[in-house]
Amino acid sequence: MKTILLLAILLIAAPLCAAMYAGWAVGDADRGYGTIFATTDSGATWVRQGSGQVANVRMGGVQALDPLTAWVAGDADNGYATIYHTSDGGVTWTRKGFGQSALLGIDAAKLHVSSNVVWVIGVNAILRSLDHGATWTNCLPAAYTNRLLQGVGSYAGASVWVGGAGSTKSSATLLHSTNTGLTWVLQSIAAEHILGISAVNAQTLWAVGGGGFVVFRTDDGGAKWDKQPTSGGEGDANEVCAVSTNNVWVAVDNFDEWSTNGGLTWATANMPYYTMGICAIDEHEAWSVATGGYTGTGSIWHTSNGGGMWEQQGPASGRVAPMSTVSFAREPVPEPGLCLLLLGLAGFVRRSTASHRLFRAQ
Repeated sequence: MKTILLLAILLIAAPLCAAMYAGWAVGDADRGYGTIFATTDSGATWVRQGSGQVANVRMGGVQALDPLTAWVAGDADNGYATIYHTSDGGVTWTRKGFGQSALLGIDAAKLHVSSNVVWVIGVNAILRSLDHGATWTNCLPAAYTNRLLQGVGSYAGASVWVGGAGSTKSSATLLHSTNTGLTWVLQSIAAEHILGISAVNAQTLWAVGGGGFVVFRTDDGGAKWDKQPTSGGEGDANEVCAVSTNNVWVAVDNFDEWSTNGGLTWATANMPYYTMGICAIDEHEAWSVATGGYTGTGSIWHTSNGGGMWEQQGPASGRVAPMSTVSFAREPVPEPGLCLLLLGLAGFVRRSTASHRLFRAQ
């Protein structure tokens, strides 16, 4: 009887207690303010945030740190780059750095947070904050003035890579700093421009860009970047998310691609026009966002089976503006009270059953 009761509890608990993840997706301004969508149920439902708080500009970068904490960054408003932070799941968004000279005239393209170091990049900008956004410093070397920087990745805060357009079409900019942006070294990579960077650790990183859907990997901190045997084509790889040394996901102009063996082989799925951002929490579950191309309507997509099938997600009503990128926290959303009760009850029945079986075996 106890075994039957345990199975019944588990059958009820399974759909209710599956791990859920929180994430944010950002994009163009729509209906008077920049687009920020949030979810706490792995994308089953998305809710627009930031009304009355966020400027009427395109949001280009986002990073979720945990189910309650995220950063977003976008184009300039009232002369200064827009950088926002939430610590309550997006109920309130606080603007950071407004009025500071380092942010003057900056349109933010991407951001990345690592070990409490916040990096925001764009044209003429490698912005860094060491105090949770209270103050900002522009760490851009003078030689790279007027370069469009669109890729940023960091490991342990102090070690950071920034990529973008180069001085020529065959020499992308890829800068590396090991001292939190005090000094920079130019690394060599055979691309026109770098649009996305993702660090697995201090030695293994992935970088993507154009032209030709290029994907690169390094296992020595960037001393050598090896081009990967991906599908190729005439276009850009827009963003990359590396879950581990073996599992990496890439958003390309009109498809997503991923590898589970360190880049030796790749699988692809056709997606809407201009897939701009991608984020994964493991080798099974990932999300990507698209601009919508000529239609001007963006979209959010999700896979839970390693890319075998992608389903469109989005808000229950309202338009989805062209989207820039997406980020999910790796930490699951805390279980609701009912779920904890069911799991606790299942644990009690299981322990009771095990004790009963042990008694009978004696």
